[in-house]
Amino acid sequence: MPSYLDRPLSQVRRKDRQLTDEAWIDRFLERAAFGHCAVCHDGQPILNSNLFWYDGSAIWIHTGPVGKFRAVVEAGAHKACFSVAEPGRILPADTPMEFSTEYASVLVYGDLHIEENPAAKRRALEGLMAKYATHLKEGADYQPMPDADVAQTTVFRLAISERVGKHNVKPADYPAYAYPGESFIDAERAAGRLTVRPKELA
Repeated sequence: MPSYLDRPLSQVRRKDRQLTDEAWIDRFLERAAFGHCAVCHDGQPILNSNLFWYDGSAIWIHTGPVGKFRAVVEAGAHKACFSVAEPGRILPADTPMEFSTEYASVLVYGDLHIEENPAAKRRALEGLMAKYATHLKEGADYQPMPDADVAQTTVFRLAISERVGKHNVKPADYPAYAYPGESFIDAERAAGRLTVRPKELA
């Protein structure tokens, strides 16, 4: 039995699913909608799920000016891992054990820091706007970002040291079917369970 704890962070068990193609990893990090960043403090794991921007060399995320995640990073938890994934179709088989699914995923390891430079913070926040609001124009659809907003936003930079991609993508005519579940958010909206309360901080 191999010792998995002694393996490099970027070595995966299923070699047939591993992707080391740097262009593929770049494409997925540029397009993925949501990411999950994990750190550990005093033996306790902390996970932040958030929008993010990948600039070709680092991952940028943001939070409010205070909070648990920021406090943990400020306390010295600089080693982090970051994950993005996208599910595809369900792949049936003759036995449940052989059922599978299409997917794409990237796992990143690196050092996470709070960015203090105002120009770097602004660049990251503008990168987020360019990614998530590509159809909107600054000055026409929304006001330019004031310095005060940049100053009160916490911006994190994850400097990438290792990364690895995995995928399982079949041809269009491969026997498969879409995941039968509906969107949870769409179901909540249809049921009238909406977020309408004013902003409230703990």
